[in-house]
Amino acid sequence: MIKLTSIALLAGCLVGCAYTAQPSQASAQQTSQREMTKQIEQAVERNDYRLLALASRRLVFPGLEQEDTAKLKKMCGVRYVDNSTDIIKSTEDKQKRRDAYAFAKSFNQAMLKHCLNSATDSIDTVE
Repeated sequence: MIKLTSIALLAGCLVGCAYTAQPSQASAQQTSQREMTKQIEQAVERNDYRLLALASRRLVFPGLEQEDTAKLKKMCGVRYVDNSTDIIKSTEDKQKRRDAYAFAKSFNQAMLKHCLNSATDSIDTVE
């Protein structure tokens, strides 16, 4: 009877720990979203419309792979994600790359709108 009670108590603790770990992932995503929004606001205030790219063998703007990279580079500019690399040696490196890609994708999709608006405003001013 004591073994059965101990096993039930241990199982309850493990289930409880697994359940509480999920909200922290959501919290990390919310923090990342707030950080991205903050960075975009700061960049727009400085008229810095550069898009984020990950260091790799060729220029890729995460989230904008279908766009003309050369045109975007000329129009908006490029800013490489700090400490990004395409060399993956561990599962930790793989997760960091995924996180950096997800952040850059969200950032680029939001920043592209500001970059295009800025380019449109510049053309209107010249004409």
